[in-house]
Amino acid sequence: MKNISAVIVVKDSPIHLFKVISSVEDLVKEIIIVDIGIDSALKTSLINNKLIKIVEMKDEVPYVELIREKTKDFAKSDYVFFLDPDEIVPSGLKIIIREKLDAFDYFKIPRKNITFGRWIRHSRWWPDYQVRLFKKDKVIWPKIIHRQPKVAGNGYIIEPKEEFALLHHNYQNIDEYLSKFQRYAKYEAKEIFESKKDLTFSNAIARALNEFISRYFAGEGYKDGSQGLVLAFLQMFYYLIVYFYYLEMKKFKVEGKINEEEFFRKGLKETLYWKKEKSLTERIIQKIL
Repeated sequence: MKNISAVIVVKDSPIHLFKVISSVEDLVKEIIIVDIGIDSALKTSLINNKLIKIVEMKDEVPYVELIREKTKDFAKSDYVFFLDPDEIVPSGLKIIIREKLDAFDYFKIPRKNITFGRWIRHSRWWPDYQVRLFKKDKVIWPKIIHRQPKVAGNGYIIEPKEEFALLHHNYQNIDEYLSKFQRYAKYEAKEIFESKKDLTFSNAIARALNEFISRYFAGEGYKDGSQGLVLAFLQMFYYLIVYFYYLEMKKFKVEGKINEEEFFRKGLKETLYWKKEKSLTERIIQKIL
């Protein structure tokens, strides 16, 4: 089996980091910790692990996709395994990796998200496939927030079973969610603003409604209990906050007014798109829209 380098971008003092490290120590040749602001006490304890190499990056890193491509260069191995400091690799997944590594260029791995104390099994959060293990020359990461990489070569999609899934301790509480929510929304708005693209209120509403309807109703988020309801609403609000930050960057100068007809048309369009069973009239209306 060819060598694997694990790469983990770390800030502050993540509570699950040592479990993450322990979960891959028997799989990888080296563990590269990319330091974007690690707590000094944590850094001291990491140095004692012979597998670990710490690489310091002094630039501000508001979201990890900005540096994914660059961090590949720190790895000496043929394969790179990107992990977040809250993602634990189960033994079942390691068995598959050992068996299949030499035959494939990249792996799509299911991820089990633990949010607000519950495994979110619905809400379009499962199987939440991620390309995380790959040959260095077969994957390119765009510097765009929440964007999947471009892949080439022969890929392997791991079966969506709990024993094969990355265990992702996603959000412990609403405070943690809102902290990341604010940072991500601000930078996504900045990307749109700097690209000179136009973001309208009706488009923001369409994306927001898409999030809520697709996750809570079509994605059966109601089966995830109160956590599913809260997540669906928070995901909906995200795109509105992106729009509000965008407005702020434009000094709140928007030509014209909100078109109420366009507003309700897009809302109806999103509702009909995700509705599983449609009447003949609804199907006709969907085509017209």
